[in-house]
Amino acid sequence: MSVEKVNFNIAGNAYNTQRNLKNSKNEIVFSGTIPQGVIQKEINGLNSPFLKGLNKLKNNIGEFQDICINAFGTGLLAPVFIKYNPLSKTDEDTRTYSAWRQPISAVLAIATQGLFTIPIVKKINSMANEGAMNIECNKTPFKDKDYVLKSMKKLYPGLSKQQLLDKTKEYIDKQNKNLLNILRKDNTVYYNIKGETSLKQIDSAKYKELLNQTVDDLIKAENDQLEVCQNVKLKKRIERSEFYRNNYDLSKNLLNEMDAKINSTDNVKDISEFLKSKYKTLKHNKANQHLLDIVSETRILASAGKDAMKEKVEKMKGHVEKYKNFTSKEQVIEEVNKSVAQRINEHNEALEFLNKVKKEISENKTVSDIEQMFAQQIKASKQAGHEFRLADKIFAEEVAGKLQTLTKKHIEGVKRIATLVGALAILPVSCSLLNWIYPRFMDAVFPNLSSKKHNNEAKELVDKATKNSEVK
Repeated sequence: MSVEKVNFNIAGNAYNTQRNLKNSKNEIVFSGTIPQGVIQKEINGLNSPFLKGLNKLKNNIGEFQDICINAFGTGLLAPVFIKYNPLSKTDEDTRTYSAWRQPISAVLAIATQGLFTIPIVKKINSMANEGAMNIECNKTPFKDKDYVLKSMKKLYPGLSKQQLLDKTKEYIDKQNKNLLNILRKDNTVYYNIKGETSLKQIDSAKYKELLNQTVDDLIKAENDQLEVCQNVKLKKRIERSEFYRNNYDLSKNLLNEMDAKINSTDNVKDISEFLKSKYKTLKHNKANQHLLDIVSETRILASAGKDAMKEKVEKMKGHVEKYKNFTSKEQVIEEVNKSVAQRINEHNEALEFLNKVKKEISENKTVSDIEQMFAQQIKASKQAGHEFRLADKIFAEEVAGKLQTLTKKHIEGVKRIATLVGALAILPVSCSLLNWIYPRFMDAVFPNLSSKKHNNEAKELVDKATKNSEVK
């Protein structure tokens, strides 16, 4: 029986019911916590094209890109230092001749080492997806989109490109639901192993370690946010509130303008573009940084939906109205301290809960048990008059995400070792090609430099031979 054939109809539980209620049309979807990936995506949208390019390169860099970057440094930067080296005692033509060796070496590095790594990386990816590697590098429970698309092309050669993409999406969605289903029902992970008919289960100790690492990540995130709240947010909140107090009309007018735009359309992209344009206009007019932050903080929520953006603006409008009546900065500081103290308590509540979860994992509680704990804590927090900070976390999804992250790291490690071994194996070939191509290239393209270099070397050999043959 294959993993894909497992029934995907997950029995509803209190935790899933709670999540569905949060996402119903009659309620605001925004829970108060925006995923870090969403924030990074929206902030990147405010960057210049150059910074966007750097960010994209950082997120997509691989072994071949590494080689290209090194080759870029070798081919373009190194020649400059060789040619214009003030400490060198050789003449300029000799330095120029030597400098040209670097770009030729760079081209050969890409042509040999670079192109040699591509099939290695592809083979490792293929082996990981088809279950031909050990479990730590096995991606059969969450196969890559590219691998699935390639498989669909073989299975359905007559389908159009869009139909193949739809089939791929359907498969990916199904496998993701299947993984969550198995985590909840069987409290484990099953892998397909190439050449074997039966599924292999993750080692129980490894699985428990996975659950603990998932909770540790949540604890670290909460500790980081708590530290920001205590050491950064307090100061910034005081500054923002004091700005509201001293700039009531300016703040109110901007927020009213944003609110009017949000209410005028259901097109989130349209709202986001308006805010982007507004941000640029304010920045061009050298507006106060607090006004810029008001716009960017709202636009960041575009991926969470219109309701989230509206809620943010309404909240800031409430703060503007609240602090306009304060008569001194001391009053502002006192009020902000109360507000931040509540947030700190919520962080501590979350940390206390997560440490309780760790204890339950040590006592062999299942993923479903832990999701029930989340549901109970969400209910208890609501009864206490506030929302649980981790109400948007779906524990099975957190575990699945952590498993994929760990698997990817193991595979990347294998790729690094394999490509390093491959690069070392191809190095003698690269060096031999360089020694053969370099002088011929210089003779053909720069005959003057090449001739001078050869003449200098010949002169040195003649002088040395004459000196050795002198009669003492």
